[in-house]
Amino acid sequence: MPNKTRAGSSRTKKQSGVKDVIDAYLFLYNAASFVAWGCVFYLALISLLNSEGDFTVVHNDVREVLAYVQTGAILEVIHVVLGLVKTPLTTTVIQVTSRLYLVWGILAPFPEVRGHWALTTMTIAWSVTEIIRYLYYGLNIAKKQPAWLLWCRYTFFFVLYPLGAGSEAILEFLHDVYSYDISEKEILE
Repeated sequence: MPNKTRAGSSRTKKQSGVKDVIDAYLFLYNAASFVAWGCVFYLALISLLNSEGDFTVVHNDVREVLAYVQTGAILEVIHVVLGLVKTPLTTTVIQVTSRLYLVWGILAPFPEVRGHWALTTMTIAWSVTEIIRYLYYGLNIAKKQPAWLLWCRYTFFFVLYPLGAGSEAILEFLHDVYSYDISEKEILE
């Protein structure tokens, strides 16, 4: 008769080993995302400082890194689908696709929108939000939760969410104005 204790113990070790690998991957993912969003924030700030506050040039300085970092967020959806994280799939898909639409569907093809101040405020709101979020998640995996970070995560939200969402809405409105203007000109020609 097989020893049930030994079989259960090896299964627990195997599950623990898989969980350790997943945790290590998620820790590295969160650390890389923290650094990547830190780069976006740094580039936006340096752009503003070097241009003496000229928000019209920020997109030129952040566009490539912002596009790569935001496109990398597709992994967030994959993490949910694979069950690596317990986040609602619908919420994750909506957030990731709406940001991808802004980066690739609005900012990339419409230069008129890129120079608006809302791009700068959106970029700063996104990057600060994500810096805090990924640091929080990474430290949470490492079983560390500094009180100041928890406070930042749930307090900064009250300013950053309306700033980011409002900036996104402005950029979407500008996109609609410019795309309507373009299609109207094409029809008239």
